[in-house]
Amino acid sequence: MNIAPNLPQPLHISFAGNALQIQTNCQAAAEVAEFVFRWHVNFRTPTDTVTLLEVLADTDSDGYQLHVNGELVSVANCLADLPVVLMQLAQRHLIVAEAGKAMLHAALLSKNGRGVLLPAVAGSGKTTLAAWLLGQGFDFCSDELAAVDSTGISDGLTRPLNIKPGSMKVVSSFDWLHEAQQLARLSCGVMLVPWGHAPLQSLPLQLIVSPKFVPGASLHVEPLSPGRCVMMLMETLLNARNLPKHGLTLTTRLAATLPSYRITYSRLEDVSQWLAGTHEL
Repeated sequence: MNIAPNLPQPLHISFAGNALQIQTNCQAAAEVAEFVFRWHVNFRTPTDTVTLLEVLADTDSDGYQLHVNGELVSVANCLADLPVVLMQLAQRHLIVAEAGKAMLHAALLSKNGRGVLLPAVAGSGKTTLAAWLLGQGFDFCSDELAAVDSTGISDGLTRPLNIKPGSMKVVSSFDWLHEAQQLARLSCGVMLVPWGHAPLQSLPLQLIVSPKFVPGASLHVEPLSPGRCVMMLMETLLNARNLPKHGLTLTTRLAATLPSYRITYSRLEDVSQWLAGTHEL
């Protein structure tokens, strides 16, 4: 393991008003951190106390130890595994630090300067759908984590698209991702595809769509009442314990002011055609 004689400069990562300082002891790990979080690097050193996340190469192996504020909390067995391990750990600490906004397990895209939120539980197909919509006139903010305040202003944690094994063949056929796929990395069985365009930030939400891929299903679009929208948002709320009334106040306000739908589909084309025809966009 090649340890840098001079430590790489720490990366200061900012998202939704929260910050992490990522410090490494080798250049390879520093490059991984830059690859994962390039759109959230803050080149000004934060003045407030922030979480320190250290990625330390193990001189006796090819692995890495990840420490948070001096405590060992995770390991990566090799450099190839490090991007996913680092990403998951950093996201976890950005989520638990947030006490004012809803941190939602959701993709966030934008069109005409307004956000489209795609909240869904794991395995629903939101990353594949997000990757498809990038070729249909949408801009990328996140495929995993969105922060939304009570007025509907949203930010996405922009990172590489996380393409699971079952979706790799489908996503690999998207012409608009070919250049990005040349820079992709395989980590923990996931293909990380970097999106090259700077994301828009602090977007007003226009629409909430909860997607569910079902093989062989015809497109079914179900408008959600405010009550059902709240239930759907609460399913994907990751920091409920930090929010007043466990997030019910915030999600109720969002559900009362934004149109929301639940969709099931098997053809990506059907979803983009429906979105193109909605009056909200």
